[in-house]
Amino acid sequence: MVSSNHTQFELRNGVVIITFDRDEKLNAFNAAMTAEVAAHLERAQQAGARVVVLRANPGVRVWCAGRDLSELSPGADPADDPMLKLFEQIMALPIPVLNMVEGAVYGGGLMLCMVSDIVIAASNATVAMTANKLGIPLPTATYAYWLRVLGLHKVKELLFTASAISAQDAYIAGVFNHVVEPERLESYTLDLARRILECSAQGVADAKRQLNLLAQRFVLTEADRRAIDEHRRALLNGEDFRTRLAQLLAQVEGKAKPD
Repeated sequence: MVSSNHTQFELRNGVVIITFDRDEKLNAFNAAMTAEVAAHLERAQQAGARVVVLRANPGVRVWCAGRDLSELSPGADPADDPMLKLFEQIMALPIPVLNMVEGAVYGGGLMLCMVSDIVIAASNATVAMTANKLGIPLPTATYAYWLRVLGLHKVKELLFTASAISAQDAYIAGVFNHVVEPERLESYTLDLARRILECSAQGVADAKRQLNLLAQRFVLTEADRRAIDEHRRALLNGEDFRTRLAQLLAQVEGKAKPD
């Protein structure tokens, strides 16, 4: 096992296990943690791994809180966000990426589940898309992809309310492939990984590529794209986002202070 500042890397018989190890920050992805995961994915491919498993430390309360709020900056180009680039890397990786989820999943953590290939969750897992707590517009490609998986009404519920849904609801919606009891989560996930190892690596890689391309297909005019992009930038540079970000950061800092 190789330990980095925020993650761990382990290769077991063709299966790479990447463990999030930033529990004190609820496994929120800062730039450093994102870079570590990206490097681990490259290392997995170079090592000839056939499956990648993303997990947190056993028993965590939060599997991934999404993007680290302290690094968000009003007016920044959203296309440059390192976590979005990590999502692109996962989707392009010719290796199946499995998520082994327990505890709460928020914001970018849910996006991470959506761009991965198979998600196995513990029965205590919950998911919430919290972007609109801040007023952050997601990329159009994200909305289009989610529509393919979840359907219009469930996507709207997640985005409009920012409320958490249960593991069972997430399973019914198509976010999770399987829901098992926490004590079975690791064995169930690794058994699924072993079944993937029995299949053709080239066949699996080709199927992943084609399915992801099909799932991302959507039609917008260039004028639509420009208008959406301009509006997203305006929202991210607007007073509403600045105010909400400052309020949330103050809440986080307040909770972190000892009594």
